[in-house]
Amino acid sequence: MKNLIIIDRYDPRVDKEALKDIFKDFIENKSYFFSHWEKFEEELNRRSLDLQYRNSMVVAKLDGQIVGFGTYTLFRDYLGNDRVLLHQVLTKKDDSFKKGIEEKIIRELQLYIKRSLKIDKVYFICPDDDGALRSLFLKLGIKKSKYIWYENEI
Repeated sequence: MKNLIIIDRYDPRVDKEALKDIFKDFIENKSYFFSHWEKFEEELNRRSLDLQYRNSMVVAKLDGQIVGFGTYTLFRDYLGNDRVLLHQVLTKKDDSFKKGIEEKIIRELQLYIKRSLKIDKVYFICPDDDGALRSLFLKLGIKKSKYIWYENEI
């Protein structure tokens, strides 16, 4: 029998240490952005206390062990439009795109966003050179936007 990936809500009392291990591997090997555990933990704690974000954090479990974490950020742009950015799914490098972890988490979050937030469009960040994630996006029907993210350090 194939091992099933179970998606569950993040529980800081139970899941934090396992997530810390995934976070460190993710930052070192996969993340598009850099961060420190302390900053991430502070954000996890803030979201855990915020009713709007408490259900936005999910973990993927395989044989009872956490193997992935996903979340989104809801924001209102300057024109008054509600937007949702679905963040890069945290997994260890060895678990990436082999077990369907990212796919399950993205599907779960999109379903929650559509049903609970009543928002029909989500946004993603994906560099052109991340072929594995772009392949997953293709499988899920996620298309590249005509808008491109630029940045400038000031």
